[in-house]
Amino acid sequence: MMPPMAPHLEKARFAAAGYAPAPEASALTYGMIGMALFSVGMWGAGRFYDVPLIPHLSLIVVGSLIAFPVGIWLQKKRKRRHADAYQVELVRLGAGRRS
Repeated sequence: MMPPMAPHLEKARFAAAGYAPAPEASALTYGMIGMALFSVGMWGAGRFYDVPLIPHLSLIVVGSLIAFPVGIWLQKKRKRRHADAYQVELVRLGAGRRS
């Protein structure tokens, strides 16, 4: 069990989570969700425009493989935003590093 955080650290974490929440899932999960969203979007577009997807399967696979790193990039970006917001809140509360 982890020891409780110091009150000023907890306040900074809570304040930062208000406008830059930390990602709760792993980068792998973000990548898989990106692939799934792309695939569902392609399926929806295919159904809407009445385009068969089987002849365009290679395009769907390539798009999904591009969507995977985009999901990972999004998770890293959100993680970095949260870390930056946490440091700003620590400085605002007078307990963080100053650069």
